[in-house]
Amino acid sequence: MSIFIGFLKYIIEVFFSITGDYGVAIVIVTVLVRTLLVPLDIRQRRQMEKQKEISKKIDVIKSKYKKNQKQMEKEVQRVYQENGTGVGSCLVSVLQLPVMLGLYNAIRMISAAACATVLLPWISSLLVRDQLFLMPIATLIVQLLPQTYPYMRFFKELELQKQPVGSIAAILLVNSLYLFVIPSGLGLYCFTSGLFQTIEQLIFNIIEIQKRRVQHASC
Repeated sequence: MSIFIGFLKYIIEVFFSITGDYGVAIVIVTVLVRTLLVPLDIRQRRQMEKQKEISKKIDVIKSKYKKNQKQMEKEVQRVYQENGTGVGSCLVSVLQLPVMLGLYNAIRMISAAACATVLLPWISSLLVRDQLFLMPIATLIVQLLPQTYPYMRFFKELELQKQPVGSIAAILLVNSLYLFVIPSGLGLYCFTSGLFQTIEQLIFNIIEIQKRRVQHASC
C-alpha cells in the first residue's frame, strides 16, 4: 500500500511541476483516478440494477406462492440460478476503497503543499482548514445532490431508491465531523471526488432513461 501511496504522491508532484499549483494538481489527479474507476462504477451500477430486477421477480413469486412454501423456495432458487447472482458489486466496492484511501493519504503526505492555491483564494495554505467553512459546506451540498435525484420528475421512471431523510441527515452529520477540521488540501480532494460522483450519477441516469425510451419505442 505504501508503494501505491508513494506513486500517487509522485503523480501529484508531476502535475505540480507542470501547473505550479498544488490545488490544481490535486484536482487533476483526483479526476484522473475517478475516471479510471468509472468502468468499475458502471459494473457496480449494473449489478445493483440486476439485483433490483431480481428482487421484483422474487416479490411476485412470494405473492403467487404464499400458500405453498416449498414451491416458493423452488421458484426463488430458480431465479437466482438463472440470473447468476454473486458478490460482484461488493468486490467492485472493495477494489475502489484502497485506491481512494491511497489518494487521500498521498495528499496528506505532501508537506510542501503549505502554500495557497488559485482555486481557494481565501485560504493561505492547503495544510490549514478552511476557517470560513466554504469548502466543507460546498462539499456537503455536492454530497447531498445525488439524494435529490429520486425526487426529480425527470428520473421518475427509473424508480430510484429514496433514502430516508433521517439516514441522509445522519450521513451528512458524520461527514461534517471531518470535513470541517481536515486541511484544505484534503477538503479539495473530497469536494472534487464528490462532484465527480454527482455528475457521474447524473450522466448514468440520463443514459439509462434514454436506453429505456429506445427499448419502449422499438416494442
